[in-house]
Amino acid sequence: MLRLLAFIVGYAFGNVPSGYIMGKLQHVDITKQGSGNIGTTNTLRVLGNLQGALCLISDCLKGVIPALIIGAVAGRYVPDQRALLMFYAAFGAVIGHDFPVTMHFKGGKGIATSLGLFIIAYPVIIPPQIAVFLITVIITRYVSLGSILCAASFPFMAMAAILTGHTAFTMQQAPEIIVLSFVVGGLAVFRHRSNIRRLAAGSENKFSFHHKNKEGK
Repeated sequence: MLRLLAFIVGYAFGNVPSGYIMGKLQHVDITKQGSGNIGTTNTLRVLGNLQGALCLISDCLKGVIPALIIGAVAGRYVPDQRALLMFYAAFGAVIGHDFPVTMHFKGGKGIATSLGLFIIAYPVIIPPQIAVFLITVIITRYVSLGSILCAASFPFMAMAAILTGHTAFTMQQAPEIIVLSFVVGGLAVFRHRSNIRRLAAGSENKFSFHHKNKEGK
């Protein structure tokens, strides 16, 4: 029941469509421009660098804020489950971002909100995850490929962090958290399936600081 409650709180926060709201403030419907995605990359390409950066921060906070709220409550009443429940809140935010009821279940791809989950549950893997992303994007200029490789490598990094004692989870909680981490990583890869098809076909758009109102991520 506590897991479900934490998940629901996170899901509610994940339903806030940051990119869509930013577009509406500028009288732009980003679901009808670029790729139609409400995530960071399409927001950047359609609205510009500032809005893209704000969307990244907002979507990341969707994973952090509910986890901190749940953590504060759990720390007082069930301290032994605090880390576990914070994970469920951040996990709920990722699911809410990917499948928001407020947008008819058509959400983003979960990378920025997953970053919020990393901050809460796996801060130790943030540097290598950022390194994977930046190196990939610098070499290939494909943001989507950087995101896909981060998503694919995340559960393995998370498992290593848990098993080596670099997280707040107990070994009893480890199997459950590892399984959910693979769900997060696998879902992010799945949400990038259209990008994977374009990468295979050589038609994926490369990253540019000059935003364009055309199809992207």
